Amino acid sequence: MKLERLLGLLCILASTDKITIQELADRFEVSRRTIFRDLDTLNCAGIPIVSYPGVGGGVAVVEGYKVERNVLSTGDTEKVFMALSALKSIEGDTAITNLIAKLVPEKTEAVFSQSDYVIDLSSWFGDSIVHKKISALHRAIRERRCILLEYISKDYRSIRTVEPHKLVFKQSYWYIYAFCRKRNAFRLFKINRIVSYEILEEHFQLRPIAAIEFDNSYSTELFSPKSQADLFDVVLEYNTSDEFDLTNKIDAAFFHRSIEGQTACGQIRFQVSNLEWTADLVLGLQDKVRVISPPALQKEIKCRLDKINFCYNKKGDI
Repeated sequence: MKLERLLGLLCILASTDKITIQELADRFEVSRRTIFRDLDTLNCAGIPIVSYPGVGGGVAVVEGYKVERNVLSTGDTEKVFMALSALKSIEGDTAITNLIAKLVPEKTEAVFSQSDYVIDLSSWFGDSIVHKKISALHRAIRERRCILLEYISKDYRSIRTVEPHKLVFKQSYWYIYAFCRKRNAFRLFKINRIVSYEILEEHFQLRPIAAIEFDNSYSTELFSPKSQADLFDVVLEYNTSDEFDLTNKIDAAFFHRSIEGQTACGQIRFQVSNLEWTADLVLGLQDKVRVISPPALQKEIKCRLDKINFCYNKKGDI
């Protein structure tokens, strides 16, 4: 929006000695012509902007309009830039670009080079279904509109009306935190499990939220914290040639093998509280792993493979 861009321009001009028109255009992702028009608007509003021609020149406001440079420390600036950049990676709103300009007047390249973190929440794929859902659900949150969801839970598929309040990103997955009218309570809905949705015309009033509790009832977390007696020691054997593919699905910290020996096989070792989830994981890895222990997991895998084999050997199938 133009107003937000004007405020961003003023923050930059009041916090720097001078800056070129091209640098301002790059910062706000607009044309030089737009920047000139914005500067004219600021001039008309009574803000004295001066121009310095020639090499090393630029535009600035008179000294009396300078603001304190130490409002944000270097560390504060890095953190603000990192958080806003992460949000910008999934939200194409120009307001975020303008907000970065207002809160982080320094050149973004300089701040980026100083930061220890880069957080990009966007998908590798330009047509990501998940991010299309996120964009639509975010619009529903901002407009306070109810959503009709078709959702796959752990036990069944259901259709329910929800009041969306928050988008949540936790451990590589997106969720929507919404008040479920069917359950008459707040619930976390995993975006990947939303089969279809419809943003309704019906509006709702925001409900008070003290905090979002992230407990195990919302998650199929494989390595959930339990007492030591309730955990199973899982050992999977794999061929080292498949190591790269496997680390895309399992944390590399669980991989164990001797580098010096250059052995053909390695082991994946971890503890879990639920063997059914582990069996799902193992079957998803196909023929790249073999269960060494526990015996109960071996038995579960064999049972599932028998069922799969039975499905493909029914009479009458081609």
